[in-house]
Amino acid sequence: MKRPILSAFISGVRGMLSAQLFISVIAIALAAWTLTVTNGLIRERDRLRERVIQLETSMAERGVVAPPAPAVVDAPVAGETLYPGSIGELAAIGAASAEVPVDTRAEAPGRPPSGSRLNIGQVLGDLFAPPPPMRLVVLHVRDGADIAAAQQVGAQLREAANVAVAVDVMTPRDPRQSGYIYFDGRQNSATAELVAEFHDIARRASIAPWSAQLRGVALPAEGEYAADRLDIVLPPLPPPPPPDLPPAAVPPVSAAAPG
Repeated sequence: MKRPILSAFISGVRGMLSAQLFISVIAIALAAWTLTVTNGLIRERDRLRERVIQLETSMAERGVVAPPAPAVVDAPVAGETLYPGSIGELAAIGAASAEVPVDTRAEAPGRPPSGSRLNIGQVLGDLFAPPPPMRLVVLHVRDGADIAAAQQVGAQLREAANVAVAVDVMTPRDPRQSGYIYFDGRQNSATAELVAEFHDIARRASIAPWSAQLRGVALPAEGEYAADRLDIVLPPLPPPPPPDLPPAAVPPVSAAAPG
């Protein structure tokens, strides 16, 4: 009596283990297929984004203003946040921007100061805390002749996005490429909205080189480069066309004296 019961128990365990093994193999295969499809979609998206940037850059070099982006149909609800509970309440605090002074004499962004140490507690706190509201946008131009255009676009950006805007003239040998830099990975969405608003303003102002898409990069927040700051390095503007010269005055032709 005992042996048949033990054999049935062992057979049942074997069947259950076989079923679990079969389900595990299917789950692993499904996860691998999903990962392969996702990687393919990400690569395709990156290729399309690079192609769009190349096309808009080529249009900007020819002085053609890129067409405006299509209107967003599903607009976010006012006051709605992506963070639940008390975190969402903290994210809603301090929505009003404040003027933040900028010192453009600091070192290149992302360079840690001497003697800095990694604070694990701060890293974990930043990981689960909401990002601070974006307060400062610095527009870096390559020539003093571009300051007026940058101030014009910056004034409209200040009114549209409720941020402080400063204009900085880069040194002649500054190695930074055209693009935008933010200093907290959580600010990806906020910086994309600000840069899109900047492009829209440049399109309305018919500034072709500044209406083309810019590449973005995230760097660690160090020193004055805080998590609530966005730096936009702008390409140079073409020189203005020479003024039209008035036509040369033609001396009147005197009537010939009769012979």
